[in-house]
Amino acid sequence: MLTLIYNGDIRTMDDRQPRAQAALIENGRFAFVGGLKAARVELARRGETAREIDLEGRLTLPGFNDSHMHFIHFAKGLMSVDLSGAQSIAEIQARMKKGLEQGLAPEGIWLEGEGWNQDYFTQGEKRFPNRADLDAVCPDKPMMIMRACFHIGALNSAALKALNITRETAPQYGGLAGIGPDGEPDGVIRESLLDDTKAQISSLNLETMKQIILAAQQKALAQGITSIQSDDVGYTPQADYNLLFEAFAQLEAQGKLQIRLSEQCLLQKPELIEEFLDAGYGRWGSRWFRPSCVKLLADGSLGARTAALRRPYQDDPSTTGLEMFTQAQLNELVLTCQRRNMPAAIHAIGDRAVEMAMDAIENAQLLCPQYRPRHGVVHCQITDQALLRRFRQLDVLAFVQPIFIDYDMRICRDRVGEELTASSYAWRSLYENGVHVSLGTDCPVEKFDTMPNLYCAVARKNVAGGEKQTFLPQEALTMEQALKCYTVEGAYASGEEEEKGSISPGKLADFIVLDRDLFSIPEEEILQTKVLQTWVEGQLRYRL
Repeated sequence: MLTLIYNGDIRTMDDRQPRAQAALIENGRFAFVGGLKAARVELARRGETAREIDLEGRLTLPGFNDSHMHFIHFAKGLMSVDLSGAQSIAEIQARMKKGLEQGLAPEGIWLEGEGWNQDYFTQGEKRFPNRADLDAVCPDKPMMIMRACFHIGALNSAALKALNITRETAPQYGGLAGIGPDGEPDGVIRESLLDDTKAQISSLNLETMKQIILAAQQKALAQGITSIQSDDVGYTPQADYNLLFEAFAQLEAQGKLQIRLSEQCLLQKPELIEEFLDAGYGRWGSRWFRPSCVKLLADGSLGARTAALRRPYQDDPSTTGLEMFTQAQLNELVLTCQRRNMPAAIHAIGDRAVEMAMDAIENAQLLCPQYRPRHGVVHCQITDQALLRRFRQLDVLAFVQPIFIDYDMRICRDRVGEELTASSYAWRSLYENGVHVSLGTDCPVEKFDTMPNLYCAVARKNVAGGEKQTFLPQEALTMEQALKCYTVEGAYASGEEEEKGSISPGKLADFIVLDRDLFSIPEEEILQTKVLQTWVEGQLRYRL
C-alpha cells in the first residue's frame, strides 16, 4: 500500500521544487512530490488507495545527515564516566571514584571517563589531569580519562604499567607521552598514542557492539538524524574493522538497523589502506551501511594546542601544534586513496594542517588525474583567504561542525590572533563560493544534538553561558543554506546524493516533522525546537 503524507510545509531541499504540500511513498521511496490535489490525481490514475498521514501543517524536512561523528565511541561512551562540565580536577576525581564504586569496570576492564575540559575549571589550576591525580583515586585499577576533544588523555600508574610506558620507553613516543620534571611519565598521552590505546583496551565484542548500536540509534532518531557518517574503526578492539562491519551486517540482516551509516575508516598507513581495499571493502555495503572514505588525522585540536599552525600559538609561543605526518607521508596516503578511486577525509584544524591537506590532494590529482574521488577536509577551522580559495579550486569537500564555535569563540583569538581568526570558521564563504559544505557534530566531542548545531550555524552565537556573544556574524549561514548542508550536502559528502538528502521522487523516504517552523521563529527558539516524528523508508521510527 502507498502512503500519502499531506497538509505539511514540506521543504524538500530540492531546488527544482523547493516546497510541496504532499508526497506519495511507495516501497520506501518517494513516488510523487507536489500538491495535494495532484497527489490524489496520481492515486486515481493508479487506481490505488493510500494510508494517509496528516502532517498538521508542520515543517517537514529530509532527515538530518550528521556528516562526521564517532558513533561507536558515542555508543560505548554510554558505559563510561561522564566528565563533561567538571569544574575542577577534584570533581573529576570524585566522579571517577563514584564510577569505580558503581562497578562500571568489571574485573579485567579499564575504567574510562571522558568529556573534561581544563578551560572550564573554575577551581584550582587550569591544567591537564595527570597520573598523580588519578592515582589518588585508585593506583591499581587501570584508568584513562579523555579530554572533550579526544586528542588528549590521562592514565594512572596501573594503565601506564599495562601499556609499558616507563621512564625508559616514554621517550620513544616523542611528544605523545608526557614526561614529568622527575623524568617519569606523567600519564598525559596525546593523539595517535591515545588512539592506539583506545583500540588496545576496547572491551567490545560482537554482541556488546550490536547492543550499543541499537541503543545509540534510538538517540539519533530522536534528534531527527536518519544518516550518519562516522569514524569508528579506531574504537573497535585492535582496530578490527571486520568485527565492526560484521556487527552492522548482522543487524541489517535481522532488520534492526533503522539509521544509515557511512564509515570514514581510520587507516593511517598506505599498506593498511591497500589491505582494506584489496579485501573488497571499497565496493562493499548497502543503503544501510557502507564505507565511504578513508579517514586521516593530520593534526590535533585547538583547545589542546595540538592543531598544527604555520606560526606559533599566540598564547604559547613554544609550540606550533603537532603535525601527525610529514608532507611526503601525507602525500603518499592521499595518493594511495586516489589511485584506488577512494576518497580521503583529512582531519585538519590548524592552517598548517589544512595547507598540508590541500597540497596532498593537489599532488594526488596531478599524478592520478583519471580518477576524481571526493576528497575532503574535516573540521577546517583555521584558514586564510588563500586556503579558502583552494577548497573551490581543488573541489575539496568541507566537513564542518558549527557547534564548535560555542567553545572556540572563547579561545580562538587568544590561540591564533585577531587577523587569522577573522578568516576562520568561514562556512558561508565556502558555501557561497560553490564548495560542498556538510554539517556534523563530531559527537561525542560535542553533544549528539541537532538544534544547537543548527543554531550555531545560523546565529553564530554561544549556546552555553548567560551572556550571548556573536562570533564572525558575516559567516552565518541562512536557514535554507544550513538545512541544505545538513541534508542534501551530507548525502553528497558520502556519494549518495542520488539516493537521499532531499524529498524528491525516487529518493528514499527518510524525513522528519518538527514542532516549529525554523524559517519564521526567532533565532533563540531554534534551541527549543523538537523533532516530533522521524520516518525512515516511509516507516515511523520515532515519535515524541
